[in-house]
Amino acid sequence: MKPQEIRVQTANGEFGGLAWPNPGAPRLMCLHGWLDNAASFISLASFLQDFDMIALDLAGHGHSDHRPAGARYHMIDNLWDLDAVLDTLQWSDCILLGHSLGGVIASSLAAAAPERVSALVTFDGLGALSAPAKETARRLRASMESIRKAGSGLKDYPDVDAAAKSRQRASGLPFKIARLLCERSLKHEDGVYRWSTDPALNWRSPSLMTEEQVLDLLAAVSCPTLSIASSQVIEWLQSATLEKRLLAVPDCIHRSVDGHHHFHMDQPELTAQFILEFLNIPEHEDV
Repeated sequence: MKPQEIRVQTANGEFGGLAWPNPGAPRLMCLHGWLDNAASFISLASFLQDFDMIALDLAGHGHSDHRPAGARYHMIDNLWDLDAVLDTLQWSDCILLGHSLGGVIASSLAAAAPERVSALVTFDGLGALSAPAKETARRLRASMESIRKAGSGLKDYPDVDAAAKSRQRASGLPFKIARLLCERSLKHEDGVYRWSTDPALNWRSPSLMTEEQVLDLLAAVSCPTLSIASSQVIEWLQSATLEKRLLAVPDCIHRSVDGHHHFHMDQPELTAQFILEFLNIPEHEDV
């Protein structure tokens, strides 16, 4: 089923997204990764027909409002954004699914507002990035420098394919996936294609949680949780760190996938199978 464009007006700004309505079905809210958008879940949605599903564009991404000029994109602010979106939708609770940054936001909200999250699914996003306390000053200096050096904008492109090839070179994503994401992250004006993504998203974060803080949040997640991790993220995070995080969550199932960080986009059927098994929902034979 083709997704519907939605706009959600909140006190925190207006948010865009894609919806696959199914009134009365379990509510599923999907959150994308950093510099991605709601299109990240288009392929997966074909295999999740038993849900009333929304994929949200996070602030500064896709079709959502940017934060005010000069504002920063702190991960934790997304929790209040999401809480406001759920209020506007009149979703008292839902299944929360997040990829990468979206998984960090989802797992953090499950700890901060457990009444809103009936089940949690993360793709390469169980808990936030962390850093030792001894790196605090170095990181703050790097953040100051990145903002001082920030340019006024991002590069323009003659067409979507050129932008997708640039994204492919920077990320290593397959071209098909890079193009799908770029289609929603570009605007056509003055005869060129420009990123609609807020350039401020590229500013370096001034601080990260310590691993002890991350584990404290994960220990507060009380809902059933499914963590799916790619072989790529295990290289970044290290197996020992991931294992400690999985053990911290009281009710957690873990699955691993051979492939890259956006595995849910080129292995949607396998990814959906893990989700449906976790939620005890039978698969559709006609998918």
